[in-house]
Amino acid sequence: MVPALRYLVGACGRARGGFAGGFPGACRSASGRPRPLCGGGRSASTSSFDIVIVGGGIVGLASARALILRHPSLSIGVLEKEKDLAVHQTGHNSGVIHSGIYYKPESLKAKLCVQGAALLYEYCQQKGISYKQCGKLIVAVEQEEIPRLQALYERGLQNGVQGLRLIQQEDIKKKEPYCRGLMAIDCPHTGIVDYRQVALSFAQDFQEAGGSVLTNFEVKDIEMAKESPSRSIDAE
Repeated sequence: MVPALRYLVGACGRARGGFAGGFPGACRSASGRPRPLCGGGRSASTSSFDIVIVGGGIVGLASARALILRHPSLSIGVLEKEKDLAVHQTGHNSGVIHSGIYYKPESLKAKLCVQGAALLYEYCQQKGISYKQCGKLIVAVEQEEIPRLQALYERGLQNGVQGLRLIQQEDIKKKEPYCRGLMAIDCPHTGIVDYRQVALSFAQDFQEAGGSVLTNFEVKDIEMAKESPSRSIDAE
C-alpha cells in the first residue's frame, strides 16, 4: 500500500527539452504544466505518481528500472534538474567494473560487488554496450608486501572472485612488459565501461516499461501532504 506522491509546479522547475542518447524530448501541455517524456510515460496521470525518484544518475535510474519491472502497475517518475541524464558522478569516474577482491568476506558489499560485476557484463552484452574486460594486476614490489598480497588473494577466493591466480616475475612481464614486481595477483574479471551509457540504457528500459522521466525539473521543496486513499500493489 502506498500513497500517491504529487509534484507541485510551484515547488519544482518546469520540464522542457530532451536529453542525450536519442530519447524523446519532454512535453508540456497547453497550460505549461510538466508532463512525462513523450513515448515513455503513462498517459493516465501527468500530475501525480505513486513513486517519484529525485535524481537521474545511475543509482536513481537503476532504482527506477528495478521498481517498475517488479511493480508494473505503479506509476513511477524520475525527476532530473539537468537537461541531460547522468551528467554528474555517473559520467565522471574511472569507469571500473570492480571484481570484489578487496571487501571483507561475507559482507554485503563483497557479495553485491561480485554478483553485480557478473550482472553488468551480462547486461552490456545483451544491450550491445561497449566494455572491456581487461583485467588487472595487483603487484608486490617489495618482499615484505608478499604476505599481504597472499592474504588479499585468499580474501578474493573467499569472496568468489573468478579466475584469480598468483603469478611470478616472468608472468608479470608477459602480461605487462613495463611492470616490475616480485609477485602479483592476476585478476581477469576487472573491466571498464562507460557508466553513462549504462545509465542511459537503464533510462530507456524504464521508459519502455511505462516509466516517466522529466529533465530540466529541479525539486526545490518537498512538503508532507495528506495521504491519498490506499490501494493494493500488484494484487498484494
